[in-house]
Amino acid sequence: MKNLFIILVLLVGFSCANAQNDLQPKEFVEKYKATKNAQLLDVRTPEEWANGKIASSKCVNFNDANFKKNLESLDKNKPVFVYCAAGGRSSKAKKVLQEAGFKEIYNLVGGGYQQVAAAGIK
Repeated sequence: MKNLFIILVLLVGFSCANAQNDLQPKEFVEKYKATKNAQLLDVRTPEEWANGKIASSKCVNFNDANFKKNLESLDKNKPVFVYCAAGGRSSKAKKVLQEAGFKEIYNLVGGGYQQVAAAGIK
């Protein structure tokens, strides 16, 4: 019974830790602006990126078969802020980033590129 309780506590703690890194647009922008050495990762397609982009972002197409390999250009020890057009791809990308060993990942939920760009991130 004691072991079951410990496992439950660990699972709840892990879920809460991940949920804290899923940020609404306002929180995402504020956290990004306040974070030293932050990397801004746009996981939209190159076509989407060409139609509107944030200059400081790096585009790594989530739909590319080499997505995981293409992440190697990022520093795993620096915070990564990931977004897409609406939140679906960035949520999936967050899981890949975690599996690849990135230490600090912030995922935009409840919005996408339009909200980040409108907030004035350059």
